[in-house]
Parts: sequence; C-alpha cells; structure tokens
Amino acid sequence: MSADKVELAALSPEERQALILDKVNAAGRVLAAGLAQEFGVSEDSIRRDLRDLSDAGLVQRFHGGAARLVTPALDFQRRETLHAGEKQRIGRAAAAMIPDSATLLVDSSTTVVQFVRSLPPALSLRIITTAVDVAAAALDHPLAEVIMLGGRLGRLTRSATGAGAVDAVRALRVDYCVLGTCGVDHDLTLRADDYEDAHLKATMIRAANKTLLLATADKLGQAATYEVAPIASVSTLFTSSTDAAILTSIREAGVDVEAV
Repeated sequence: MSADKVELAALSPEERQALILDKVNAAGRVLAAGLAQEFGVSEDSIRRDLRDLSDAGLVQRFHGGAARLVTPALDFQRRETLHAGEKQRIGRAAAAMIPDSATLLVDSSTTVVQFVRSLPPALSLRIITTAVDVAAAALDHPLAEVIMLGGRLGRLTRSATGAGAVDAVRALRVDYCVLGTCGVDHDLTLRADDYEDAHLKATMIRAANKTLLLATADKLGQAATYEVAPIASVSTLFTSSTDAAILTSIREAGVDVEAV
C-alpha cells in the first residue's frame, strides 16, 4: 500500500466523509467501489459514509454511489430569465435547420421553448409534446398542428410523465426529437434530475429519426442523478459552450456540434 493510501486509510470516518463530500460536490457523483480503492478501506465503510452523508442531507444516494444534491427547481418563469440570451441564440440556430412538413417530438425545457418560438412562420409543421409550456408556445405558430400527449403532470418538468406518456411516445415515429437536458456529464452521458423524465427522454430519442440536443454552456460537464442516453444517440448538439475539450470529445463521439 502506498504512503498516500496508508495516510488516507488512517483517517477517521468524519475526516473521510468530509473529503468524500468535497469529491461529490466537485464531480457531481461518486461510486463506492472507486472510493473504497482510493481510501484503502472496505466498500462497507464507504457505504456507511455515504449513508451518514445522506442522512445529514448532504448528498443523494443511489445504488453503488452518491450524487450531488439536486438544487430545488426554480419556477419556469424564473428559469426562462437565466442565460436568456444563450437560450435564444441556441433556439434560433436549431429552428433554422427544420425543414417544411417535419414532424417534431418536443421535450420540456426553457431552451426548447425558445426553439419553438423561433420556428419560421412559413413552415408547415406537426409539433407533438408532453410539455404544457411548449404546447402553449407552439399554438402561436400560424401553421403548426399541435398535439399534446397526456399523463400525470410533473411540477419539476411541467410535462406529462409516467407510463401513459411513455406508451404514447413508443407508438410514434417522427422526423426530429428536440430535447433539453439537465446535464451532459464528463462521461458524455445525457442525464436528468427526475427519474420519470429521464425514462421519457430516452423513449423520445428512440422514436425519432434524428435527435437535436439544446444545451446552454453550463449544462456541459454537469452531472445529474438519472441516466438518459449516451451522447452518441444525439444527431446534432446546439450549444453556447466554448469548452474546446468537451466539444471535441462530443464531435469524436459522432455528434455534429453547432456552437452559437
């Protein structure tokens, strides 16, 4: 055992937990197996550490590890004002590539609402969505047929979720799926803060010929609790990020990147 690992193994549980909390907050999520190896202690010890941190309200546990606590959801109107300029640029860029007569399956996010508002009025479109705010914005488009899929409405997503919404999406085949995201982590995985939303997003991707991902700069490299899909499932990423390293990695995964 190296000297560094001997020193880490000698830490008290309280000292070790403080270091683990720093790692969770820095990386977004940690795995018990990796921490056990790093600290030179058993996985049972790490699991107890994670349980103590969770009981103290400092992390969110999941099977095999823990994640940074999700920030309480901001109301939709307030979220619209955050990074408003970036969202408008991203929305306009994505809307410009939509052809006439396309069928769109549209996710719930404030950036996606900007996309819908930016769709050229001369296009004849079919817009299918589970999101109340997206449907309201789509109704302002003069030529769009708007179809709202039903289900239980989630307060976090302002969208229908659950088995009914998933079954309705499974029955579709559309030209484009247009998604927002809670984060694309450093493993290049799309992630979501809500379990049912993650499942619905994954189903929407499978229902589309092409998937467009709209993400402000703060979403790249950002972890969230639930996995949606690998970045390779996306056709084109529209983003305001200037992080050359992560954009290069995304391109190398086979995704077209439009940095705006």
